[in-house]
Formats: sequence, structure tokens, C-alpha cells
Amino acid sequence: MATENLRRTALYERHVALGARLVPFGGFAMPVQYAGVLREHDAVRQRAGLFDLSHMGQIALRGDVVGSWADKLTVNHVATLAPGGARYNLFCNERGGTHDDVIFYRESEDEWLLVVNAGNARKMWELLSAQARAGAAMENRHGEAGLVAIQGPRSPLILGPLLAVVDRERVLALRYYACTRASVAGKKVLVARTGYTGEDGFELFCAGADAPALWDALLEAGSPQGLEACGLGARDVLRLEAGMPLYGHELEESITPLQAGLAWAVKFDKPSFTGKAALEAQHARGGYPRIAGFALEGRAPPPRSGYRVFFEGAGTGEVRSGGPAPSLGNRSIGTALVEAPAAEPGARIAIEIRDRQWPATVVKLPFYRRTKK
Repeated sequence: MATENLRRTALYERHVALGARLVPFGGFAMPVQYAGVLREHDAVRQRAGLFDLSHMGQIALRGDVVGSWADKLTVNHVATLAPGGARYNLFCNERGGTHDDVIFYRESEDEWLLVVNAGNARKMWELLSAQARAGAAMENRHGEAGLVAIQGPRSPLILGPLLAVVDRERVLALRYYACTRASVAGKKVLVARTGYTGEDGFELFCAGADAPALWDALLEAGSPQGLEACGLGARDVLRLEAGMPLYGHELEESITPLQAGLAWAVKFDKPSFTGKAALEAQHARGGYPRIAGFALEGRAPPPRSGYRVFFEGAGTGEVRSGGPAPSLGNRSIGTALVEAPAAEPGARIAIEIRDRQWPATVVKLPFYRRTKK
């Protein structure tokens, strides 16, 4: 697929040199795979994988009013986040549907980093600009800043020697969803213990110009540990197994956080936020269609987005994500937006694949959960 007219991250030349297959994604030419999706998936689950995520939207926020301002725009708490913390959140429209799911990183008392999905970067910048508040300064870093992620059980072992001695103990002691500034391979970065794979790992936010040096240093240090460069294909399989939503699939403008199984992130105790009334009404009403995970039986082909779902002989919804799960013996799995009765764990449903209905069972998400050591 032609990628000549797409934007390029600072690591584009590295992807070409490694023989990556490049595809359009979020307006950028991005690697979908290098050595192969299954090999890259195995590297992350067993050892470590390296990802270029520089296509993600990054918005720097500054000012002592950022927390209170963002609290009125999002469903989760923002102002209560302590410096050095990170928190998952969602921006909703007035109907309760989802503009985007995001992460806020609080670097210091009045410095924040907001990371949004690549495909929503322009929409989110325009939304924030339209809601701008005096005292909250914004800087759009989309396509300019770098983001390199190392994910997998050997990530701490690989990253550790590249950290400045003064930073090493602090960074390696980070809890999940925490961040700190540090020096990695001589480059200043914001290190966060976050990720989108279901494994332990770190995300390194840096200047775009520093991304190639960080990438090279991590690959060199990680090679003896089995580190592999990984593309979007492996990332999608990993996040599906881990039950993590993908915008445009489990979330969109017409799907609310409640429907997506993210009620834990909706804080109705906040005085107000965009979409609160609609979400309160949906919560009180109950019985709404929702996202459910399912596993197909036997040797069924992998389900794809848009395939019809049946329950007790009648259509009940459609597949939102699907594919083989290497961590589950390559069993075909997926998510579907279905009516409430069909979303109960243990429910027997059928997925229409190539004019044939294949039996499946609804299962509680996530499909895969790492063993913590």
C-alpha cells in the first residue's frame, strides 16, 4: 500500500532499514510488522518488544487550573492526580458517547502531558482549543515529539543499564501508571510505567530528534535479551488478548464508557462533566447494549469487525474486534457490541462467518492476564 504522501515519525528510516512493512495509520506511515506478527507477539509475552508510538497525539498542558478545567471535560478525576502519576480517562460528548480515551500524565504540580489516539489527534486538539480556559496553556506536539515503548517481562532488565545512575533506582521502582523524568542513553525523557500490551513495560516520551538514538540504544542493549522491534499488528493482538479497548472498535462517538465496560472510570461523584446527565440516565435505565468478550469453539476462522452476532436464534449485535489469540493456543477470540442478555459470561452466542454461524461462548475480559512475579 502506498505511503509516500503520509507523515513520517522520526523513526521512519529505522523502520525501512529493518525491513518493516509500512501501512497508513493515523495519517502516518507506520510499521505493521517486521519479522512477523506471531514472532513479535511472542517476544513481548516472553521477553521484550520495542514499539514506535510517535504517531500518538501528545498535548502539553501547563497551569495551576489544568486539573479543575480538565475535570469538567472528562469522566474520571483529573485534579486529584498527584505529580508523578498517570491516569486513564475519557472525553465524552453530551450524549455520553466517547470522543476519545486518553491518559493524563502529571509531570509536576502545574505541568501535564495528555496522550490521545493518533486518529483523534486533530479532533481532540480542536475540542480542547474550543474549550480553552485562561491559565491553561496548551502545546500541540503531535508528529513532533517522540514516543518509544519497551514492553515485556525483560523490559526492566534492558532499560536499567541505560538509565543514568542517579535515576536508575527511582525509575525501576515506578509502580504501574506512574511517571518520572530521567536520562536514558544520555537523552532527557519522561518515563512512564504504562503500556498497551498487558505486560510490564515502559513508555519513553522524548523530543523527536532524540527518538532514533533511544531506539538504537534500546535495540543494542536488548538484543542479547531477545528484544524484537514490533509493529502495529502484534500490538493489536496483544491489546485484544489483554481486553484493552481500541478507539473505532470498542469505543466511538456512539459508544459510551458504560457500554464499553469502563464504568470504573466514570466518576458520578464529580459535580459536573460533559456527558454526565446522559451517562447517569443510561446507568439508571440499565439494559443497554454493551461490549462482551467471546471465544469461538473448535477450529473456527478468526472473526472480523462487522460480523453479525446471534443469540437464541436472533441477531443481537456485531463483532467489534477479533482474531487468533496466540496466548490461548491460537483460539479465535473477539469482542462484540451486543444486547445485555447476550453479554452475560457463559452466554452461548453464534458468530456469522462466511454465511455460517459458528458457536461461541461469552467470557469475562481480559482473555489474558500476565502472571506477576
